Amino acid sequence: MANERITVDKANHVATLTLNRPEKHNAFDGVALQEFGQRMDELSKDEDTRVIIITGAGKSFCAGSDTAYISQIQADIGKTAERFNFNKPFGPYQVLPSSLHNCPKPTIAAINGFASGIAVALISLCDYRIASEKASFTPQFVNFGLAAEMGISYTLPRVTSLSVALEFLSTGEKRDAQWAKECGLVKEVTPPEGLMEAAMELANKLASMPPVSVENIKRLVYQAINPGFEAQLQFEARVGTALAQTEDCREAIIAMMEKRAPVFKGK
Repeated sequence: MANERITVDKANHVATLTLNRPEKHNAFDGVALQEFGQRMDELSKDEDTRVIIITGAGKSFCAGSDTAYISQIQADIGKTAERFNFNKPFGPYQVLPSSLHNCPKPTIAAINGFASGIAVALISLCDYRIASEKASFTPQFVNFGLAAEMGISYTLPRVTSLSVALEFLSTGEKRDAQWAKECGLVKEVTPPEGLMEAAMELANKLASMPPVSVENIKRLVYQAINPGFEAQLQFEARVGTALAQTEDCREAIIAMMEKRAPVFKGK
């Protein structure tokens, strides 16, 4: 359907999941987060699907969280903080990482453009990552007075390195595709017109292998390196809930709305 925020196309055992809000640079709101989780769960159970490619519609991969949605969550926390636990109000943010982390099928991020905030977390959760030369990466969390979401504090140090992850998350600076390849965030950089071809070539190669073997290889490898992922998601949510109630977080959101530099006070 045209109004779907997440669309899926299937061919030859490969499903292409597209973030479909090009007018918003594919930013996630609550509906998009829920749709993403639903589509991933459906594809995880689909016997005909062997590989999943994730990409963005239009010129951007994903601008992270919709600013209005962030503002709404922040306001809700301030009004009813006592009702939130580990998974609330960041429950919708847990749907996306859990659906990706629990997916038994290989996942490939085809990063066609700008990726910001939780989009970088989404990319880090994928098994394989290919970027267009026009792709860029910005972990916006610190710029909003937050820390990390969607398991990125767990995944990013594992796909890059501890020092790269610390600097990248702590500065929130924009990085290009070549940097992403050099630090291990992506495995390949292609011309824009060759991105989906490269992603599909890898997907077809994986889809030609015995599906049960591929799924079990993924399960064994992640079991060896990711024994505490779900616990880290809960810890991120608890930290995020606390930070979202700070003056600095409110100032960051207001400053972005007013298109000015924020003034942080450490409160």
